[in-house]
Parts: sequence; C-alpha cells; structure tokens
Amino acid sequence: MANVLIAGCGDLGSGLATELMAQGHTVTGIRRTQTHFPKGVRGITGDLVTMQDAQLPDVGLIFLIMTPQGRTEASYRAAYLDTAQTLIRRYASSTKKPAVFFVSSTSVYGQSEGEWVDETTAAQPVSATATVLQEAEWALAEAFSSVAVRCSGIYGPGRFRMLEKVLSETPWEANSWTNRVHRDDVVSALVLLANLAFSDQRLPQQVIVTDQTPVSMWELKLWLATCLGAAVITGSGEGFVPTSGKRIQGDYLLSQGWQLRYPSYVAGYRDVIKAFQALPS
Repeated sequence: MANVLIAGCGDLGSGLATELMAQGHTVTGIRRTQTHFPKGVRGITGDLVTMQDAQLPDVGLIFLIMTPQGRTEASYRAAYLDTAQTLIRRYASSTKKPAVFFVSSTSVYGQSEGEWVDETTAAQPVSATATVLQEAEWALAEAFSSVAVRCSGIYGPGRFRMLEKVLSETPWEANSWTNRVHRDDVVSALVLLANLAFSDQRLPQQVIVTDQTPVSMWELKLWLATCLGAAVITGSGEGFVPTSGKRIQGDYLLSQGWQLRYPSYVAGYRDVIKAFQALPS
C-alpha cells in the first residue's frame, strides 16, 4: 500500500481520499483553512506555501488540487505555481521522487473557433491565468514524473453558479461551445490514474478529463431554464450555432477503461437541480 499526499483536500480531494483509503492506502490531506477531513485522513490545516519541509510527509504519490481565491493572475500564481514550487523544494531531491498529478484545466487550450481539441493538441494559453497553469505544469514536469490532469468545466453537488446565472434572467452572451464534466467523474478519473501509477504503468504528460459531449452554451442554458422555469433571454441577434469556444475530447482515460457515470449534462445536472431546488428560500 502507498503513502499519498493530497495537497488541496477540498471537495475533489476528499472524494479521492475516501476512495484511496478504501483501497488500503495511507492518505495525508492539506487544507488551507478548513479543519474537516474524511475519516482516516491525516489532516493538516495551513498554507502549503509557508509550510516547513518537515511538515510534509514522505510519500510516493502526490495530488495537487488547488482552488484559487479569485480569477486574477496573482490568485492563480499563489494557488498553482507557488504551491508547485513548494512541492518541488520539498520532494525534488528525494532519493525516490514521488509521482505527481496536477489537476489543471482545459483553459490552457486557447483555441476558440470551434476546433476539436484532444490530448495530441498543443496547449496555446491566451489568458494570463491559463498561462500560469501551463507554467505550473512545466515546473512540475521538469522536477518529477508528473501528469497534468486537464479538466473541463466541473459541475456537481453544491456547484450552483450556472443555475443561479440562468435564474438571474440576465441577457445571454453570444453562443459558444462549452465542455463539462461531473465532479464524481473527475474523482473516478483521479482514482484510475492513481491505480495506474501504483502499477508502475507509463503515463502520458497530460490527460484530459471531460464528459466527451461538447454542447453549445445556449443549449445548456435553454435546458436548465426549462427545468427551472426561468425566462430565456438570448440578448443577441446571432444564430444558435456557436461562434466561439472549442470542442474537447479525451481518449487516454477511455482507453484505460474509464467509464463515465454522467456522460452528458442532462444526466449530471438532474440531481444538481433537485438539490438546488431543495435549498431553503
């Protein structure tokens, strides 16, 4: 059994930790402020960047799953690049370096004219935040045997931002392609990757995690508006065909036997909507 560090043991990290512990692995989790961890996790609360090396245990596998405090370049540097540098400082000179999985984003693909994107597509970040993500990927890849786990838009329990946006009945922006993946499917993908690492299988430098079903933003919003009883306000004279965005597919996980529990937004959002509607008004 392995010793695993989950740096960023929030929603995704907690789901991953629970699954790995059920397999018999030892898990240490780090959270910046919260003190609640899944039962059995050795929890550490604090800012990873300011931790002393002695606070970080010897491990064979690391997951870096951070959430920035905002959508600015500075917030992304603090959440991703600075934490990556901390792990490099602590573990890069280890006799046996740990394998590292960095949960990144498909935003590193800056293509936005409806192109199809997969794991053979070169990342071309155009925003400052996406550039920081790529810098963190590069830094980790230079120091470790690491995999950039590039997730498309994650939705699921407690993630109500899109529903609130539809209910706000503000005019919709121009139509674009959107790519999504349910939180539970991200967790199952991370568990699969961990098991591949435990079996010493050669892993690619980047893996895409998405539900394989790109849709137009208007299609998604129209379906949600119908379910929620919200008004449809396109606010644009443009047609229904998306004018921007990209269509993303990932082949590697499927080739390794990954099975999506929620292969489309229709399957995934039903329970999210029920939970949202059950909230006290």
